[in-house]
Amino acid sequence: MNNIEEKILESALKKADSAEVIFEQGETRSISFENNKLKYVNTRSIRGIGLRIIKNGRIGFSSTTDLRKPERLVANAIESAGFGQEAKFEFPSQTNLPEVETFDDNVVSYPVEEAIELGRNAIDAALTVNPDYECSVEVGKGVGSRRLINSNGLDISRQATHFAMGIDILLVKGQSLIWTSEGESSRRLSTDLKKHVKKAVEHQKLAEKEVQIGTGTYPVIFTPRAVHTALATFEVGCNGKVVQKGASPLAGKLGEKIIDERVSIYDDSTIDYADGSFPFDGEGTPAQKTPLIENGTLKNYIYDLQTAGMMNAKSTGNGARGFASQPAPGCTNIIIEPGDMAFEDMIADMKQGLLVEQVLGGGQSNVLAGEFSVNIDLGFLIENGEIIGRAKDCMIAGNAFDIFNNIIALGNKAEWHGSTKLPHFYFRALNVVG
Repeated sequence: MNNIEEKILESALKKADSAEVIFEQGETRSISFENNKLKYVNTRSIRGIGLRIIKNGRIGFSSTTDLRKPERLVANAIESAGFGQEAKFEFPSQTNLPEVETFDDNVVSYPVEEAIELGRNAIDAALTVNPDYECSVEVGKGVGSRRLINSNGLDISRQATHFAMGIDILLVKGQSLIWTSEGESSRRLSTDLKKHVKKAVEHQKLAEKEVQIGTGTYPVIFTPRAVHTALATFEVGCNGKVVQKGASPLAGKLGEKIIDERVSIYDDSTIDYADGSFPFDGEGTPAQKTPLIENGTLKNYIYDLQTAGMMNAKSTGNGARGFASQPAPGCTNIIIEPGDMAFEDMIADMKQGLLVEQVLGGGQSNVLAGEFSVNIDLGFLIENGEIIGRAKDCMIAGNAFDIFNNIIALGNKAEWHGSTKLPHFYFRALNVVG
């Protein structure tokens, strides 16, 4: 790069009071199967620089992927400061960072040919069970680096990898479409796709028998993947920017009990190889574990530097950004501590109710008010402690504050799905429209 980051920083400081430069580059490679056949292999590379400056107390920003004319980048950032937001922070200085594993050499060296073979083997395993399945498989990997320097002496870098794989199985049965999906992602290599095929096939078999459920109020079990629909209210509500704008239902409630005391929710970017982990955020603030809700009591909001300054608080290391954007508060890894009831015991305990595995849509939801209303894409009717069949043509509705204060039990195991690690939730009552 011929030290282009330093040159941009030096040039910016001739006209600005302080400045920050972020440089990112990376490459992603993905393979995709559709309708049981290889569709494409795709490679994408990107590199770019973002410049944030403070001039006369106001923030300016500009970014580019054209590194041939850095002077234009600087000029644009200086010009934008004329109508930028008033700066409520100073750029951080060099500090000690936690050791967080985000890079796996095995991801970098994983060959495309093996990814293709992985996909073919997964589809073959599914078709062995039922040749009428239509399978889609995605396998992708990525590697990238980030360097952040500023006028206060900060100069830090990190490398990160990412690997993801998943399978979708579709079965057309008369007028019905039965769709199941399983997979995983993290910052390290994991190639056991067959376990996800097995789970998706198990759900397909359970879904082959369709049953109707009448409109009413029922107990509902949410799987770790599905419960995120109801959890979104607390993630958004704890966002410092939403609080600062006065839109959060959690504003002014720090220290108050808001949900069941068995529930503790953490934002934690220090977990080795997790999707949302890093040693420092997009502004150079060290990674940390932040309790959002602990034993049902609201403990913290999440902040970037600017939002923290506006709220007379400290950044929690949640300045989310890429080189082409300014930082804003964003969650990293959301963790909920497990409870004490096995998933199998939840099913056995239920006289009549629903197990929700996949949901569709959230457009009818009012996240800030806690209201949600979603279609059940994959859900099962439970009667007398047994799964009877797939609950067809129904939707669920409720209020996050109500149901999280009306919990029968939390599962005794937590599962990773993307950047969330959650247990099963057994809620006492949700509205079901059949």
